[in-house]
Amino acid sequence: MHKISSLIPLAILTVLVGCGAQEEQRYELKGQVVSVDSENGTVTVDHQEIVGFMGAMSMPFPLKDTWAFDQLQPGDGLNAILVVRGQEYWIEQVVISHPPTLQDAESVVPPRLGEPVPDVGLVNQDGTPIRIGDYRGKALLVTFIYTRCPLADFCPRMTQHFGVLEDMLRSEPDLYQKTHLLTISFDPDYDTPEKLKEYAVHQPGTTKETLEHWEFATGSHENIVELASFLQLDYAGADDQIMHNLRTAIVAPDGTLFKVYTGNQWKPEEVLEAIQSMTLADQS
Repeated sequence: MHKISSLIPLAILTVLVGCGAQEEQRYELKGQVVSVDSENGTVTVDHQEIVGFMGAMSMPFPLKDTWAFDQLQPGDGLNAILVVRGQEYWIEQVVISHPPTLQDAESVVPPRLGEPVPDVGLVNQDGTPIRIGDYRGKALLVTFIYTRCPLADFCPRMTQHFGVLEDMLRSEPDLYQKTHLLTISFDPDYDTPEKLKEYAVHQPGTTKETLEHWEFATGSHENIVELASFLQLDYAGADDQIMHNLRTAIVAPDGTLFKVYTGNQWKPEEVLEAIQSMTLADQS
């Protein structure tokens, strides 16, 4: 995945245009919207090679077509004209293509609460085989990501939320012993155990102890699809771009599905509260 930087692209553009005349140059730009900053008038695009100008990367561009700020969303496809004039550059004449919407409403198919969660086999970041059933007796929190996801509000947000939950749970030692966190990649061709470990150790506050309580896992396509389908996670795509919805689940200590969170609007605090209420109910 191309890394985003607001400084490096500016430096590149400065070098590329600084020595030329102040004539206007125009290039075709194609890519995917990463983020939209209407306040500062920019859109960050993970773009393909701009033929005759610069290689593929993710970077922010000033956007002249102000109407588009009301339409653009992360994940949208974008075609535009990149205009370079001296030290100035911007994009205009944008054409937006919204990706197909993956159903993401709990009301479409009710979550299968109370049903046993499939006991699929996986492999964690250390290459150790694990199974969902290994965590019986604990509240198991499960979420799905792929490490190359370029959209900050999708996989990175799920990982950040789990990092916050890990810290919250650690501050309550009794509850910490009764819980486990599991982040599963649905991109097993790229996200090998080695890749997942590299990804995991770069998360803030991650330690060896953390990775014993919060594991990152991959597995066979068949097993991941089985578990994802049970939790109504849909994903499709190829190469380094995967279109997907979001699912985070709490598996009860008896291995049944306790709660499912859709989308990216849930808060770590509400998940912690749900875990606390579940464990209190188990004790009564």
